[in-house]
Amino acid sequence: MASTNLQMLQATANNIESDECYTPKEGVEPLLEFLDSGLVYYDCTSGISSNIVNNLSYNGYKCLESGGKDFLRDEIPDDVDVIITNPPYSKKDKFIARCYELGKPFALLLPVTALQGQTRGEMFIENGIEILTLNKRIDFTGKGSPHFGVAWFCHNLLPEKLLFR
Repeated sequence: MASTNLQMLQATANNIESDECYTPKEGVEPLLEFLDSGLVYYDCTSGISSNIVNNLSYNGYKCLESGGKDFLRDEIPDDVDVIITNPPYSKKDKFIARCYELGKPFALLLPVTALQGQTRGEMFIENGIEILTLNKRIDFTGKGSPHFGVAWFCHNLLPEKLLFR
């Protein structure tokens, strides 16, 4: 069993396949209580459609899609108040760095293991981080078999540094 989990983590941690994890509503719902319906949210990894955008819109929040723009390179719309996304896991350090660079509050859905790492750790120490840990694993595949735990890694969004939902 442990070998199977290790193989799965190795297979999904640093490759393009691990980047295709679309966020189901149960991944977004725990964050809703901390969002302000008067703000504009931006899903910076969305293309034609986004589960995050759809879930936020359904719940009365204004959330813009990137429209295919490259978040790491392109400017974001001026009216964006908060960045909220499930970034490509292979680019998580770059997304975290870009969010801090922009200076806007953010919520990034990442594997719990993203707490570890020298580069991320230095960014978290320098800029601060808030964690909303989900009390169950989220099934991103729709096959009923979630493989890893996730948390919302936030900045200037949550009322406490560590929350569980």
